[in-house]
Amino acid sequence: MSARGKLTHEEIALAFLIGGGFTLMMIAGGMGVAVGEEANAATFGMLFLLGLVAFIAGVAIWMVVVRPWTQFDDINVPKDAGHHGAEQHGEPAAGH
Repeated sequence: MSARGKLTHEEIALAFLIGGGFTLMMIAGGMGVAVGEEANAATFGMLFLLGLVAFIAGVAIWMVVVRPWTQFDDINVPKDAGHHGAEQHGEPAAGH
């Protein structure tokens, strides 16, 4: 589990929108390849475009709702592992 916690209902809905758009693009591409030359380019093109729009809209809305650029880990700051200093384990503190 991430340090941020569980996903909100909005984030779950956006994940379904993004995943659904990606799935629609994959289905359109796969069906277009499977049908071959008899494929109606307009039909599969519109299906692919609909998936692309859903994917891009989901990502854009997710960026507005979650604002991921404001929540990041600083790799230079160690995460507290639950230990409250070296003195607890019988070790002298640094500089003593």
